[in-house]
Amino acid sequence: EIQVVDARLVQRHMTGEEVKEGEGADHAADVTYETGALYQGYGTHYVDLWVGTPPQRQTVIIDTGSSITAFPCSKCHDCGVDSASKERYHIDPEFDETKSGTFKQAHCRPKYASQHGPESKCSLGDCIYDNEEKNFCTMSAMYAEGSSWTAKESSDIVYPSGPHNTGLEGTEALKEHGVGAGMGDITDDRPFDWMDFRLSFGCQTKITGMFNNQLEDGIMGMDNRAGAFWLQLHQHYKRLGFKKEDGDVFDPTKFSLCYDRQPTSLDLAAGVGSGQLTLGGSDSLLHHTPMVYANNVSPSMGWYTVRVKAMFLRPNAGRLGDAKPHTKYYRVDATEEHLNGRPGDRSGIIVDSGTTDTYLSESLKSAFNDAFRKALDDPSAEYHNDPIELSKDDLKHMPTILIVLQGHDKSKLTGTQPDPSIAVGLVGHPNHHREMTRTSSNHKSQNDVNEHDVVVAIPPDHYMEESRTHPGVYVSRVYFNERFGAQNIFGSNFIMGHEVLFDNGMGRVGFAESHCNYDKYLSESDALLQNEERRTEATVESNQPPAELVGANDDLHSSGWNRK
Repeated sequence: EIQVVDARLVQRHMTGEEVKEGEGADHAADVTYETGALYQGYGTHYVDLWVGTPPQRQTVIIDTGSSITAFPCSKCHDCGVDSASKERYHIDPEFDETKSGTFKQAHCRPKYASQHGPESKCSLGDCIYDNEEKNFCTMSAMYAEGSSWTAKESSDIVYPSGPHNTGLEGTEALKEHGVGAGMGDITDDRPFDWMDFRLSFGCQTKITGMFNNQLEDGIMGMDNRAGAFWLQLHQHYKRLGFKKEDGDVFDPTKFSLCYDRQPTSLDLAAGVGSGQLTLGGSDSLLHHTPMVYANNVSPSMGWYTVRVKAMFLRPNAGRLGDAKPHTKYYRVDATEEHLNGRPGDRSGIIVDSGTTDTYLSESLKSAFNDAFRKALDDPSAEYHNDPIELSKDDLKHMPTILIVLQGHDKSKLTGTQPDPSIAVGLVGHPNHHREMTRTSSNHKSQNDVNEHDVVVAIPPDHYMEESRTHPGVYVSRVYFNERFGAQNIFGSNFIMGHEVLFDNGMGRVGFAESHCNYDKYLSESDALLQNEERRTEATVESNQPPAELVGANDDLHSSGWNRK
């Protein structure tokens, strides 16, 4: 069952049988999820976040490497603006908290001020207390490349996605556009509109570096630590009494990202669609290959960390299923600790959607260069990150990087990991990846790869980025410059062309090669909806009751919603 809400919002409900059929799994539960458009920034992707009453738009980078949502507020003077020319970098003006009737700034009271009342802690920030009239919760963040921000902890009513240029004020307007309607365990006397909820965030008062110069206004933290957007949504969901154990089919602990890439020469400030965010699960309607699951090896750290077991280069570009018969794979001859950039069985590489590029250990560069020369059949070739002129045909002859990740054992045991015989994203697929399991006396190191490990392809049109100002000039955005022992990062060019599921409840990260084209997705979902409506009409005309039809709630029905 699919509901097309508007040009930027889609809801789907799938039965367990439909999920099994779409993904090739042995077992699957019913799911409900909601999908909205992502837009392209300069190497990043962002979503609309509507904040306050009436709502004001703030565009925020989706960041699985941090936990806090933050954006500039009215006291952030000249934020997102060139200090000399006064040219605006950010898409939107600062959020004006004075114009929101639902805005709240967090206040606090330390133990030593107990004469004024009980201690009151900050939920996310640190308490700054002068007196009862002057106190607030301060927040700050600093990043490796030098960017930073400071903010005051605040909260307001928010909703993500929806119409790109129009804010929806009030419950009736939200219902009219279907925003949040139909989520969770809905009965006629228990409607649930979760999309507008109170979010704690950083109301920025100062930003520096890339936070000032970027296209997006702010950032949405989506890792697995306190304050993350999905976690606050989950807490809101539980406060309303909804529990997964009671059969609720919407699970806020899951979300997925699907990144497309549009030419950076376009006017990105106007809002160029380039993928989608799905809350509550993943959507097989996008998938070219079945979803396969890698282990999140250190969920207690709060990041989505995958363990690399091997790396290969395959000549002549292409996605997973594009390999021709007898295609040679060239292994990057390195141990697992060097592939992951640090020692330890639980070490791995962070999947960070808010970082544009991929950063791997410098100890890998020599082995990668050897495989790179073999894949190009050119002993003089040298892998580098300098600008280079390439034709489209040249790009097609660059190698695809194949990353082998540790599979998720629990998915295999529960039957949610597809069988390797039908999943090209698993090492054990019979028509692909056979060379990954072969050993050679020529290799200095050996990798313990098995058939249930996950294969992720990074084709050259994802790791080679074309210049915004000089068409035909490319730079490789996979860098081997992290010192051994530092945390390595898979950035957005690793996610590109996949729907990546971040499943916090199961401790896994899913990968499915996908088209990530939101316009195409809307067309396909609309076609399925029309087919469903025709089948229902045919059933009614034949005097048979519609299968599994639930009485429509009048409010939902009038807003364009039909439910099964």
